[in-house]
Amino acid sequence: MTNGIEQLKEQLSQALQESPLDHGKVLSLANEIAKLDSENVRFSIDASHISRLGIELVSKQETAVAELIKNAFDSDATVVSVIFKNTYAPGGELEISDNGHGMSRTELLNGFMRISTQDKVHNPLSSKFGRQRAGRKGIGRFAAQRLGKYLQITSRRENQENSLLLNIDWTQFEGGKDLFLVSSQVHEVSPESVGTKLFISGVRDAWSEAQIQRTYRYVSSLLQPFPLEKKTVQTLSMGQSDPGFKVTIFREQNGKLIPVAGEEQSIFPHALAKFSGRVDEDGIPFVKIVSKKYRTDYEKRIPEIEMRIKAKVEVPSAYAELKGVQFNAYYFITDELPSGTKSMVREILNSHGGLRVYRNGFRVLPYGEEFDDWLGLQRSSALREILPPHHNTNFLGFVEITDVNGEHFEETASREGLLENSAFLQLQDFVYRALMAGVLEIGRLRGKKLYASDPKVKKKDETTGEEKKSAQEIAEELLEIVRRAKEAAAASAAGANPDQQDPSGSDTSPQPDTSGSGGFDSDDVIEKVEKFAERIGELGVESESLLEEIGMLRVLASLGLTIGEFTHEVRHTLAGLNSAITSLNNRLKKDDEIVPEVVSLKKNIQLLQSYVRYFDDAVTQNAHRKLIAHEIRDLIGDFSEMILPTLKRQGVELTTEIIGYDLYTKPMHKSEWASIFLNLFTNSLKAIHRSGKTGKIHIRAESVDEFLRVDFSDNGDGVPKENNDKIYDAFFTTSAAPGVLANDSEKLVGTGLGLKIVRDILDAANGEIELVPAEGEFATCFRIEVPLATTEEIGDEHN
Repeated sequence: MTNGIEQLKEQLSQALQESPLDHGKVLSLANEIAKLDSENVRFSIDASHISRLGIELVSKQETAVAELIKNAFDSDATVVSVIFKNTYAPGGELEISDNGHGMSRTELLNGFMRISTQDKVHNPLSSKFGRQRAGRKGIGRFAAQRLGKYLQITSRRENQENSLLLNIDWTQFEGGKDLFLVSSQVHEVSPESVGTKLFISGVRDAWSEAQIQRTYRYVSSLLQPFPLEKKTVQTLSMGQSDPGFKVTIFREQNGKLIPVAGEEQSIFPHALAKFSGRVDEDGIPFVKIVSKKYRTDYEKRIPEIEMRIKAKVEVPSAYAELKGVQFNAYYFITDELPSGTKSMVREILNSHGGLRVYRNGFRVLPYGEEFDDWLGLQRSSALREILPPHHNTNFLGFVEITDVNGEHFEETASREGLLENSAFLQLQDFVYRALMAGVLEIGRLRGKKLYASDPKVKKKDETTGEEKKSAQEIAEELLEIVRRAKEAAAASAAGANPDQQDPSGSDTSPQPDTSGSGGFDSDDVIEKVEKFAERIGELGVESESLLEEIGMLRVLASLGLTIGEFTHEVRHTLAGLNSAITSLNNRLKKDDEIVPEVVSLKKNIQLLQSYVRYFDDAVTQNAHRKLIAHEIRDLIGDFSEMILPTLKRQGVELTTEIIGYDLYTKPMHKSEWASIFLNLFTNSLKAIHRSGKTGKIHIRAESVDEFLRVDFSDNGDGVPKENNDKIYDAFFTTSAAPGVLANDSEKLVGTGLGLKIVRDILDAANGEIELVPAEGEFATCFRIEVPLATTEEIGDEHN
C-alpha cells in the first residue's frame, strides 16, 4: 500500500506542475490517495444521483418549470419570459429569461453548483425587495435536469463587465462515476442584459397547452395581481418597494412568439367588469366601472350613486384619512364565463379570490387569504340583502396604501394585520361601498333583481316573447273564464224559448250541431271547467298536509342561517387564534418544552379552519336557492382538501383520478354533493376499520355517454352479498355500538341513513347509485351516475 501511495503522490506532483493544469486529473489522483487512508473513510456520491434526484424531487414537468420561475422571483426579477420551442413532441427547446440580479462566478459555483446550500436558511428574504423567498432549497438544478438533457446558463450581475456562460451536459451524470469528477464548462462572454437566462435543449417531454397553463397557475401565488401603475417608486427602510412580478409564457411558431399564459391569457380577459376606486387629496371617494360586455366605462363620486346599503361604520362623507388610497378589482361571475375556461378561472378564484392589501409596496397578511373576510363580503353574500354575486371568490384585486410614515395605518405587534383604528374602518367602508356600487351597476345592466325587497323581475317566455305569468295570475284568469262562461250560459238559457218563432215561422230554438265541426257546447264547457276547479280545490286541500313539512323546512332554513353565522364567527376567531399561536411560536426558543404542544395546537387550529371553510362555502352557496351545474373536479378537490386532516389521523390514503375536463353535473346544490361524498367517505372509514387494513380510498370520475360517472372505492371489508338489497333501506346499518373506551376509529358508527340519503338525492337528480364489482386491491365500489349538464345549463345565469 505504501508503494501505491507514493506512486500516486508522485503522479499528483507531476500533474500539479503541468501547464495548463488538468483539474480533473488532480481531483482524481487526490481522490485515489484519500481512498487509501487506513484510518478514515469518506462518503462519496455516484454521479447518477443527480438523475435520480431530478426525477424523485420534481416528478412533474410543470412543477419543474415553476421551480425555475420561483428562482427568478427570489432573485428580485420583475419580469420573466418563458419560451417553448418545438415542444409538441420531446426533443424541443425551452428558454427561461429574467431581469433579476443575476449570478457572479462565486454565486454560481457556491450556489447553483453546490447541492444543499444553506443560503435560503440564512437569508430568507431577497436582497432588493425583501421578498419571502419561494423556491425550494436546491430544487432548481434538479428541475433543469428533469426538463432536458442539456442546460446552458447565461448570467450577469449589474457590476460585472461580462456575462458568465455555463454549459451542463446532464447525460454525463452516469452510474459508476464519482459526482465531483464530472465537470462542466464555464466561460466569460460578451455582456448581455443583467439577469439570468436558462436555455434547456433536448426537452424530455411533450408539452400541451393545458400543462403550460398549469405551470402558470403553480406560480400565480407569487404574482402581485394586476399591479397599479405607480407614478413614483418609493424607497423604504428595507429597500425598494416591490413593483410586482410578471410571468409570460410563449410558444415559438414560425419565428413568432405566441402568448400562451400570462395575465392577459389566464384570467383577466374573462372578468365581467373591472372596478377601480380612489380617494383624492380632498378625501373624496370615486369608483370607476369598466365592462366591455355591457359597454360601460365611467367614474363617479361614490355618494352620487344611489345605494341602499347601510354603512358598516359611521364615517364623514369625506374619507379624510384615506388620501391617496386606491384599489383595483376584477369582478367575475362564473356563469358568465366561457365553458372552456370555467375550471381554470374557478380554481384561481377559489385559491386567490378577494382583495389583498399592500402597504407601501409590501403585502399585509392575512387580508385576502382564503379564511379572511376583512370586507365582510362573504357575510354580506350569505345574508342575501344584496342579491348580485359579491362573495370573495367573485373578486381578484388589491388595495394599495401609501403611508410611509405610518401616520394612519399601523401593523399589530404580531405583524398579522393592521390596527383597527379609524383609518382602517374608513378603508373597510370605502372599499366595500365602492365594490357594491360596481356590483349593483353590473347587476342592473344584467337585468337582475338587486335587493331582496325589490319586486321579482319577470322573465319572458322564449317562444312567445311575452312575460311569464305566475301561478296566481293563471288561477285568477281561470276564475274569470268560469265567471264569463256562467254568464254566457245564463244569457243563452234566457233567450232560448222553444215555443217562440220569428215572423217567418222559423224555429228559433237552439239546434244541435251536426256538422261535425266541433261546435261550442256551453254546458259541456262549464261542466269541464267546474271539474277542473274542483280539482284545484282538492289540490289546495292536499297542500294543507304539506304545511307541517314546510314548517319544518323553515326551522331547517333558520338552522342553516344559524350555522352560517356560526361558521362565520368561528372562522374569524380561528384566524385570531392562528395569528396568536404563530406569534407565540416565533417568540419561543427551539429547546422550550412547550414547543411541541404549540405546534400541535397550530395544526389543530388549521384542521378546524379547513372544515369551517368547507361547510361555510356549502352553506353560502345553498343560500342562493337556485340549482347550479358544478364541475366535478372542483367538488372532488374541495372535498379532498377538507378531509385531508382526517385521512392523516386515520392513516388512510386517498387518490383521485379525473378523466377529461369540464365535467359538469346537472344543476344541483353543492351541499347535496357534500352530503354524497361525506356519507360514502364515513362508510369507507368504517369498512376499513373493520378490516384492520392500511386504508385506501380511490375516487374516479369520467363521462360516459350523457352521464357523469363517479366511482368511490375502498379496500375495507366489503359488503356481504346478503346485504346488497338492504344497504339503501332506512336505519339499516352494519355498525355495532362502540364501547365506553372506544377510540376515534371505533366511534365511526352509522345511523343507517347514509346511503338512503345519497340515493334520495340522486333520485331527485335523475341519477342513480349502485354497488358494482371493485377493481384491483379494492373491496367495495359505489358507482354514482348523474346526467351531465347541458350547454344551456352550464351557461345559465344566476344571481
